[in-house]
Amino acid sequence: MQAKEVTLKNSQVATIRQARPEDAARLLEYVNRVTGETDFLAFGAGELDWPVEKERRFIEDYRSADNKMLLVAEVAGDIAGVAGFTGDDRQRLRHGGELGVMVSRRYWGLALGSALMGSVIEWARGSGVVRKLGLRVRVDNERALRLYERLGFAREGLVTRQFLVDGTFYDGYLMGLEIDP
Repeated sequence: MQAKEVTLKNSQVATIRQARPEDAARLLEYVNRVTGETDFLAFGAGELDWPVEKERRFIEDYRSADNKMLLVAEVAGDIAGVAGFTGDDRQRLRHGGELGVMVSRRYWGLALGSALMGSVIEWARGSGVVRKLGLRVRVDNERALRLYERLGFAREGLVTRQFLVDGTFYDGYLMGLEIDP
C-alpha cells in the first residue's frame, strides 16, 4: 500500500502508511499508552507486554503476508492511530479475518478513524485475497457503531459477555463487510 496524506477536521495532516519493522518500539509505546485511554478496546493497558524484537517480527510477518495489514497514522511525526487486519492462516478461512483500529484520544472526532478504516477497506479490495472484514465492538460504543455502519459494516450477531472490563461484562456485536473484487 502506498502512503497517503489525509487532512483531519482540525486541518492537521496525517500520513497513513504501512508499519515498518523500525516502528516496533514506538508502536509498543503507543499501544500501551492508548489502551489506557479507553475501555472500549479488546485489551487494556499493559496487556501487550512483549519485547521490541517480538513486535518487529510481528510487523515483518504482516508485511510479508497477502492477507494481513498493519497501518500507522502519523501526525507531525507522532503516532496518532493504528489499524490492523489479521487474516486467517487456514486455507478455507484465509479470505477473512478481524479488523481492529485505535486512535489516540486527542485525535478523536477528527475523522482519523474513518481514514484508517477506509485505508484498510481500500487495501482489502485490491488484495485479491481478502473477501470479508470482520470486527467486534461493544454494544455501548455508539461512536464506533456509527462509523462502522457508515462504512458499510453490518451487524451479524450478538455475543453476550464478549468483553470483561474491571469485573463487568459487556455484550459485543460481530460486524462484517463483504469485499467484492
